[in-house]
Amino acid sequence: MRHLLPGPLRRVEGRPPLNAGAAVAAGSVAGVSYQVRTELAVPRTLAAVRGVTTQAQLGTEIIRLLDQVWPLLREQGARTGHNVVIYHPGTGGELVIDAGVEVPGGFTARGEVRRVDTPAGEAAAATHFGDYADLAGAYAALEQWCAAAGRQPSGTSWEVYGDWEEDPAKRQTDVYLLL
Repeated sequence: MRHLLPGPLRRVEGRPPLNAGAAVAAGSVAGVSYQVRTELAVPRTLAAVRGVTTQAQLGTEIIRLLDQVWPLLREQGARTGHNVVIYHPGTGGELVIDAGVEVPGGFTARGEVRRVDTPAGEAAAATHFGDYADLAGAYAALEQWCAAAGRQPSGTSWEVYGDWEEDPAKRQTDVYLLL
């Protein structure tokens, strides 16, 4: 799948779509350097399906949920953007997620596919380049920044996946922690 439309946030200095934010820290986790920045995140409208999963089944569940969203959007001829996954606080090792696709022009909800907005408000963010399996490094950098800055994450986070690249090293994912 190829997703070309940027979200409602503008590009800053050749970086992925972002709201005006400041780079607040740079660090390295497992040899990968991350720039952590704060942003005033604006909501992105998604067509999404909610799921409850575990860390071990996360990748499979995200694909299963997106496989419910994409056929509906194609059928409706909806204008689409990037894939997005929102992580909500769960209990007992469960991950509560909304997996969806940006729909800047809207769509008609049906079945399990419903309208969801990404969180709005101040967020700490980092951009990860590489395989999705290595996203833990971006989260570690964000957690380190929060601890050093004396900031408390809300428990909600989200990932915005860039355009598909065959080469995993070129894949871009923006990771956000709502503060």
